[in-house]
Amino acid sequence: MLTMGKQQVAAVMVALLLVFFVCEEEVYSFSQMRIGRYNKATTAKKSPFSLVWSSSSEMIMEDTTSSESKPDWRKCVYSIVPKSGALNLAVSQVANVTLDHANHLIEMGAVWAKMDSVTTEELLDQYSSSSSSSSASLQYGDYIPQSNEEDGDDLDAYIERMENQRFRRILSPTTVEAGTDLRIYPTPRRFTKPCEQFNSKTNKGRLLYQDTTFLIVDKPPMLPSQPDSSNYVEHCSACAQRYLGPFQTIEGEEVKPHPLLCHRVDTNVGGCVVLSKDTNGQRVFSKLQRERKVKKVYLALTNQPVPIGMHIHWMWAPLHSKRRQKMNDGGPPCQLVSHTPPSSRRSKRKSWIRCILEVVSCQPIQINSKEDGHDYHTNDDDDLQHYQSTVRLVTGRKHQVRAQLASLGAPIVRDTLYQPLAGITLDNTMLMEEEDDEQVGETILEDAIDRCVIPNQPIGLQAHAILFANVKAKAETPWWGNNLLP
Repeated sequence: MLTMGKQQVAAVMVALLLVFFVCEEEVYSFSQMRIGRYNKATTAKKSPFSLVWSSSSEMIMEDTTSSESKPDWRKCVYSIVPKSGALNLAVSQVANVTLDHANHLIEMGAVWAKMDSVTTEELLDQYSSSSSSSSASLQYGDYIPQSNEEDGDDLDAYIERMENQRFRRILSPTTVEAGTDLRIYPTPRRFTKPCEQFNSKTNKGRLLYQDTTFLIVDKPPMLPSQPDSSNYVEHCSACAQRYLGPFQTIEGEEVKPHPLLCHRVDTNVGGCVVLSKDTNGQRVFSKLQRERKVKKVYLALTNQPVPIGMHIHWMWAPLHSKRRQKMNDGGPPCQLVSHTPPSSRRSKRKSWIRCILEVVSCQPIQINSKEDGHDYHTNDDDDLQHYQSTVRLVTGRKHQVRAQLASLGAPIVRDTLYQPLAGITLDNTMLMEEEDDEQVGETILEDAIDRCVIPNQPIGLQAHAILFANVKAKAETPWWGNNLLP
């Protein structure tokens, strides 16, 4: 019979409370639990964690999800530190790794600590564009100021985001107090090859523009714009600093640890990314985005021609909550749009997000993987026709170009997240329900979503050019080449 002291009993109780609070890749959402919105299907699922005792009698939440359903880099371990001591020793024991590997995980930014209490300064830091914390060993990942161009958070997402900010990434060896919650990614996700494409010795064209405030770089596809939860050293800003820097501010000071990110570009998408040397540049760029004074041009590669002209579609805001829940359930983070405008102004204002883009041109293009001079090669049938479209982005929603082109029946090449949704929109599925069996439209939509998979290679989309405040930059030739046909 296992006996436990008071401290161990307390640890068990805390761990039980934390069973449902897991990182963004896991099954259950803290915010959903907090406001009591679990549905029967969700609560019926088996928790992907088990409670176990380590050799040091500490309580650990261990991920038990099968390796087939989740890659190793998405798995994380939670633990409550039983006694004060060196962080690397605690990580070594919890993650069952050597001390050298524990030190490596800390250097990579794969170890997070949760603050039991938040000071006024730390709370205000969560609303500012940079952290002014006096603790150099505990740092947030990069923060991007929210703008009107970004999708608005609902209450669930807001609560989850603020609670998650109580976890701080530990980036240097330190000591931890007893009772500290740790979150560890034993197998960090790596982006070594795309990061090395910033190497100035082999690719000087990656730095597109630089002045006293802003930098514009040509981000390689498959490199994240922001730090991954398990990797703080291989992302756009850090890799640009490593291979293209060091950079200096207008005062002549070296930019540390790396430039600040001004906007996001999907990991699978390459092209123009704006960085700032200081927080003032971040604020200026965010203001320009709110005022729609930032012009963005994309190149899109499809197997179907895209209709030329302005396309105005609507994303249903409540669906974003369902999408986030599906992500927590292990599903894909796809967006769905409607081609039919909302029936009322009130509905439009409260429940719909307008998406606008303009297709300026659409031309046939020949894909020649052996002669285009790029490392990436298309897996498409050589006999399949390809089209390159020039797209001017008017609004900046998450996955907007990918979702809108897929809804038009022309999904982007290699975009396995949206290819199953080709030609499917919210309004035509609702029309199916009205004209036929009410479950037909929902079944078609669910079947398509079940086939959506996050791409694991560069997709046929490039952030080709950007223009703001008399600054203009254009990316190099995309991975598929520029062999346009007459």
